[in-house]
Amino acid sequence: MAALPIFFSQVVGHEMALRLLRRTIASGEVAHAYLLTGAAGVGKHTVAHAFAAALACLYPSLEGEACGECESCRRLMRGSHPEIHTIAPYSEQTLIWQLWDGHSVPREAKAHQVGVIGRTINFAPQFGRRIVYIFTRAETLTEAAANSLLKTIEEPPPYAVFLLLAPMPEDVIETIRSRCQWVPLYPVQTSVIADWLITQHGVEPSLAQRGALLSQGCPGRAWSFATQPQAMKLWDSLADLAYAVATEPHGTAPALVLAERLRALASIDISLHEKDGGDAEPSSKTKAPSRGALLLAMDALCAWFRDALWMACGGETSGVVYQGDEPRLRRAATAMGVQRLMRTLETILDMRRAVEGNANVQLASEVLMMRLLSP
Repeated sequence: MAALPIFFSQVVGHEMALRLLRRTIASGEVAHAYLLTGAAGVGKHTVAHAFAAALACLYPSLEGEACGECESCRRLMRGSHPEIHTIAPYSEQTLIWQLWDGHSVPREAKAHQVGVIGRTINFAPQFGRRIVYIFTRAETLTEAAANSLLKTIEEPPPYAVFLLLAPMPEDVIETIRSRCQWVPLYPVQTSVIADWLITQHGVEPSLAQRGALLSQGCPGRAWSFATQPQAMKLWDSLADLAYAVATEPHGTAPALVLAERLRALASIDISLHEKDGGDAEPSSKTKAPSRGALLLAMDALCAWFRDALWMACGGETSGVVYQGDEPRLRRAATAMGVQRLMRTLETILDMRRAVEGNANVQLASEVLMMRLLSP
């Protein structure tokens, strides 16, 4: 957590959300729970971290910023704040034993992962004004874990605040969602992201512009494109895969080959971590495709086919995300036509929702390609 900012002024974009959160701190009218939503890499964890810093700060400014000097702020900047807790999924789910003691715990689980809420919530904060719990992927809460949170979120101690992060409000169980104040985070303007990469990180302007464009409004992705060569290569490889989908003959065999290519690309190790703008989410460290990486790969496929649809409808080339790939996009637009391109986008989005809902990664990739290559 040390790499994440503690000041709202360090966050790129999200002016509307930041005004709301600053006003919350300045007025002292803090809700028990907040639900921050947005795409992967848009900055949910960054905003939550800055908000947590301000919530815990002993002497926040009149503008609602953390002071950066009190004991709470200093501990958070060192990455060792004992009263701001980050709860991430364990093996793709957030489980009840992570929240409370007295449940069966896997042998390989570490002590700090077990019973985080149960062992801390009944003790008033010693270093800051509040105890904050950040759920990095609230959509992965199991039914048992979510149900165990209901009463605590509804009637917590006055010093406890819960920050739940998820892609969409609907991804979080309704009984939890209804108890939270919603803070949506929308895509950031391409020009804002490009300027931030150039001025704050010294990225070469043409690379910054391309990374910002490909990020589709997500600073964390833009930072990956600008600083990790494998991330840009991955996006280019996914464009190759999309073109193959557009030009391959129909049939099961080609579909399975393309599904294997998709899984291979979804196993490339890239990180969305960004110290000023994007989400700090773990990257895959194994050769197996991860759920998060497959979702990002599907986003790239969506972007490519959206560009092809844009051109099939007569759109200007300046409106495409995949700048430089216009010749292949034109060929795909001509070969597939508007109706097939629309069906392709609907199919990818349907399978993306299935993967978000915990569908098997291998099966989902194969079903996706078989549907895309069906007559």
